[in-house]
Amino acid sequence: MKIVALFSVLLAATTAQAQVKGKPFGFAAGVTGGGNAKPAAPGSLQELAQWLSDSVPRTILIDREWNFLGTEGKTSQKCCSTKTTTCEGGTSKGQAWIQDQCDGQWIPCTFDNAPRTPIDVGSNKSLLGVGTKGVIRGKGLRVTNGNKNVIIQNIHFTDLNPQYVWGGDAITLTDCDQIWIDHNKFSLIGREHIVSGWKPAGHVTISNNDFDGRTPWSVGCNGKHYWTLLLIGEKDYYTFAGNWVHDVSGRAPHMGTSKTSSENFFHGVNNYFQNIGGHAFDVDDNTWLLLEGNAFDSVTTPITDTTLKSGAAVYNVPDPSAGSGCNQAIGRNCEVNQVSKSGQFPPLTEASVLQKAGSYKSSLPPFTPVADVPKSVMGYAGIGRI
Repeated sequence: MKIVALFSVLLAATTAQAQVKGKPFGFAAGVTGGGNAKPAAPGSLQELAQWLSDSVPRTILIDREWNFLGTEGKTSQKCCSTKTTTCEGGTSKGQAWIQDQCDGQWIPCTFDNAPRTPIDVGSNKSLLGVGTKGVIRGKGLRVTNGNKNVIIQNIHFTDLNPQYVWGGDAITLTDCDQIWIDHNKFSLIGREHIVSGWKPAGHVTISNNDFDGRTPWSVGCNGKHYWTLLLIGEKDYYTFAGNWVHDVSGRAPHMGTSKTSSENFFHGVNNYFQNIGGHAFDVDDNTWLLLEGNAFDSVTTPITDTTLKSGAAVYNVPDPSAGSGCNQAIGRNCEVNQVSKSGQFPPLTEASVLQKAGSYKSSLPPFTPVADVPKSVMGYAGIGRI
């Protein structure tokens, strides 16, 4: 009886630690995930996958490391090697490409199959890490098929064939809606940390995450991961707030496309972009960006030249006057961005961004002063910090 009682106490403590922390805000405001579903921890990889993909509202606790590597076998074939694989004179190894065509030379390669096939996540799910214990290794997640109302919080996604481009994506959003991705960590990912497909990703808040690009394998040959965030959905609305994006070299993020008649609105507020040995924002057509209160520290290219020619509409609050220009559209001033030890951040004040923002002002969270951003983000973003 004493053992049973002790187990009950420990289970209750674990459950208490793993409720959803905070409330979704921005474009994901109102997302409830599993709602009142009783929190439960799966007992096996198979049960975890089943619970994630079924149609039952669930609050799923990740109270340990779930390692999918080796569970679906490995593939040995030829991969494409280019100058980004050999890395002559670089400070890291390169990434070979898993693909069918090659403009370099073919080399033998062996990769794990599990990271290349994500688990599809059903509607009305909360996936919650317990303390710092929640790790999903060697497997990504995908929300698709019209599914919605999903919370992913306090999970470390890692080890998705980091040696290879197309080794696996951590989170994929396509043909979905109402997603809150909060307080997670992403590291050692083969391709994108977060990617949206050609179909709508819908209303998404990406908040307080640690996008850690440090890696022994890099197409930039500099130990910094290139494929960070690719957001190209047909109709997407993003709140990107309080994230720490560091030690990457590109797509941080890339968004928008001229290949479809997409419409993407992106509110980036109070993020910390640090040690980026390449570019942060790279933006294509059919995209409207409001960037305020972000800190850029040691970023080679905060925003690419191609962005300025793509047709993208950007309002990046270059000075207090531009900040006060927000007031009429969204009912408050915008915060200037802070750029230090970085490349040029050209002043961009496209009026159409504020017109769009006015339509969505109820979904635009307030800012904190940009001077506080580096310290607050580094102390708050990632797992075990909620």
